[in-house]
Amino acid sequence: MFSGPYGSGEYSSDYLAVKLLDELRDAVLRVKRARKWFLVDSLTRAFVKACMIMRLTRVRSIILMKAIIKVIRELKQIISQEHRLIEVGVREAWKLSELASSWGHKKAREWRNNKAYIILQALILQWISRLFNSIIQI
Repeated sequence: MFSGPYGSGEYSSDYLAVKLLDELRDAVLRVKRARKWFLVDSLTRAFVKACMIMRLTRVRSIILMKAIIKVIRELKQIISQEHRLIEVGVREAWKLSELASSWGHKKAREWRNNKAYIILQALILQWISRLFNSIIQI
């Protein structure tokens, strides 16, 4: 499996770098196909464009690998339905906690950081959206 001290086998650094770059290309393609490229921040877009222009064949720098992994994770979050639901839930939890605190509820500000409450709000909004046949967009 490994031929040298670092190997040229299945899990060598060159192999992992190639897999990482393939994963980056795939993630960019999926985001563009989902028509969500505009949601990617400009710094990430510039980084992806630089990687594609350079046509990297291998990555030796650990810092560059970490940056590529971070970009891949960000791109996957953009097209993830669960991530979108969490964003909607956070937004709604903030609105409702502001409303309740303006009415005098003392613990309403704690709702903003309550994960269960955020997920509940996201699921309620998703259910309402389905109930009204997507008239209400989330």
